[in-house]
Amino acid sequence: MKRMLLIGLVVSLGVALGASTARAQDNPNAGLEYFDVPATGSYFWRYVPDNLPRDRPAPVVLFFHGSGGKPENYLKFVVGPAKIAGVILVMPRSKNGLGWGDPVDEKTVTESLLIARQDVTFDDRRISVAGHSAGGAYAYLLAYETRLHFSAVFSMGARYYAVGSIADPDYKAPIRMYYGTGDPNYFGGSYESLKAQWQRLGVPWEEELRIDALHQEMYEPTTIKGFQFLASKSYPGSIAACIQGPDHLCLADGRFRVDVTWKDFTGRTGVGSVASCTTADSGLFWFFDPNNWELLVKVLDGCAVNGHHWVFAAATTSVEYTLTVTDTLTGATAVYHNPLGTAAVAINDTNALTGCP
Repeated sequence: MKRMLLIGLVVSLGVALGASTARAQDNPNAGLEYFDVPATGSYFWRYVPDNLPRDRPAPVVLFFHGSGGKPENYLKFVVGPAKIAGVILVMPRSKNGLGWGDPVDEKTVTESLLIARQDVTFDDRRISVAGHSAGGAYAYLLAYETRLHFSAVFSMGARYYAVGSIADPDYKAPIRMYYGTGDPNYFGGSYESLKAQWQRLGVPWEEELRIDALHQEMYEPTTIKGFQFLASKSYPGSIAACIQGPDHLCLADGRFRVDVTWKDFTGRTGVGSVASCTTADSGLFWFFDPNNWELLVKVLDGCAVNGHHWVFAAATTSVEYTLTVTDTLTGATAVYHNPLGTAAVAINDTNALTGCP
């Protein structure tokens, strides 16, 4: 997304929502954690409700803060509703804190999702976007101007920005909009302009209005309904196949995406880089030097044998790493972790992923 969105500097009062500067270990909310995003120098908060079933993929909501704010300003307003709605929250911080739209922000979003899913299973057909003010505008722009396959949008007090066409030819994510009638983004024209835009583009939309509520005010019942709306929507059909990149492998004609993150003995962290030699079913990663390969991974079709896709891997390292294999057709993931200081053992998982053929 090329446009810079310093959205709502006049009317966005996200900082008035109340700040919480405590790190995750000081926060009383079980399931709330803080993560750095080394690739962009940003960070995000993740909330996994303690009552969320762990035996099935869970819906995920990316929540974007308002202009002049940061994720922790919103924690006490969104954690409770997320628990009630049964969704995982991922709350990244924008590059400059003033708005969204810098190219780095989209990288922060994708990296946050990659890191956040390492030890929980995401329902890849129910990854949605939401936000307040500047974050609400970024949510709908990200959903409609990219092909990141978000299932739905929930915007609160968002300003109008033009969307010329829907980038994803296969799906128009439904949107739920909330405004207080005391919000300048409501009575100043953004609300009506956005409704007209969704009608022109054929985007399904619904709304909630609260009489006399101001721009900076957030209400738990409203947020609960918004998150429940998001959790009820699914991206149809199969998620688009993996597209090969420098930091992930795409195997089996793009069906399986393979990612690796690492941490060394000095505390440095990073993502695995793909070596130049790959095949249809296997590939190599390096961590520190392109001439020093660390990890071999292959994904094989074992459906005819036991109804599963198999994951095999071998590493020549004792640094910490987490290997994630994602089936882009089903959204299922297989995750493998090697602790720091432990000589890596071979992975021979013949029950890794279902979803045959």
